[in-house]
Amino acid sequence: MKKNLLISILFLGLLLTAYSQDKIITVNNDTIECKINKISHSTIFFDITSKGIKSTGKLPLNRVLNYTVSQKATPEKPIYVNTYNFERLRFGMNEGLGYLLASSKKAEKYMISQGLAADKAQSYYRDLKSGMNAYADLTCLITPIFGAGIKYKFFDTSSSIEGFFDPQDGVHLIYTTYKEQIYVNYFGAMVYYQQFIGSQEPLRLNSTCSIGLATYRNEAEYLNGYFLLTGKNLGADASLGLEYFISRWFSVGTDLTAFYSSIRKVKITDGSNTTKVDLEKEDYENLSRLELSIGIRFYLWNK
Repeated sequence: MKKNLLISILFLGLLLTAYSQDKIITVNNDTIECKINKISHSTIFFDITSKGIKSTGKLPLNRVLNYTVSQKATPEKPIYVNTYNFERLRFGMNEGLGYLLASSKKAEKYMISQGLAADKAQSYYRDLKSGMNAYADLTCLITPIFGAGIKYKFFDTSSSIEGFFDPQDGVHLIYTTYKEQIYVNYFGAMVYYQQFIGSQEPLRLNSTCSIGLATYRNEAEYLNGYFLLTGKNLGADASLGLEYFISRWFSVGTDLTAFYSSIRKVKITDGSNTTKVDLEKEDYENLSRLELSIGIRFYLWNK
């Protein structure tokens, strides 16, 4: 009787060992129940059995939050990967289109009052609202999903129109060029978050928020005179991006970005005289815009 009991206990132990499951917890908090076969310095290898069909898989360690290895039917405590290997530095460069969100109705009315046709005034500001943007950022990843860094952005737009303008002297009507070339630079501190899509897919979502300093420069030409308008103020930036990884250290992606800043004080120079002007609230130079861009990213310093 004792012999049969001993055999039953041993047999039960073998069954528990055979059917014990290892577990992998990803950085997305997904659980993979599997049999872990091997762990290298950068990859974990495992088998999954589903409906009697066995398949093999692998996962980079930079996507693993922790894993559990079950042995001899006694669950072990989760083995936490101690900040495991992942690329600590992320450098990105993007270029695309930006669209200014400020209303131009008041400016259009002013140009019309100066003698310009309404359709030309509308066309002028429609062109001025669209421009090119580019940016670069450097991020230090503190964990596989959170980081902090710096961001530099540049926006450039221009518009030009020719027509008859009224100098409001009651006598003359002048045919001249009205032109603006606007540059906006921004430099700020940034926080970064990224989210893996699936456990093994090469897609990753990311988002950033930053706050910093925005500078404004407007080179204007009107009635054969040249004017330089400059100003600066705080700005803020938020983006949502999608990346596709070609290799572990290189990816391509696209970003949708919202930028906010407004200039409340401007310095106007005509080449000989300089005037500082505090703008009224309704006349603030609104630099807020939406941007859509594509670019490349490099992931460096695996540690």
